Amino acid sequence: MFTTVEELAERVREGFVPLVRQMRGFQGYYLLDGGPDVLITISVFDSADQALASNEKAADWVRNNVLEFTKGVPEVTVGNVLIAEVS
Repeated sequence: MFTTVEELAERVREGFVPLVRQMRGFQGYYLLDGGPDVLITISVFDSADQALASNEKAADWVRNNVLEFTKGVPEVTVGNVLIAEVS
């Protein structure tokens, strides 16, 4: 059982990130701490179809690895990147 968000993040880093990195069109993955009981993930892919395919893989991984630590149903939004600035 996870006692901190950092422990959950480590499970994601070790388990999910290697899977998503292998997916076609993968550009980036971010996990953000959104405050109490809120985690935000952002996955960046070359196309919307590739992003949707990653959502299916993510849902399976969550179901099999961390479902007992989630509350409610995740909200999924897909959109196009308008500005990307990386230093």
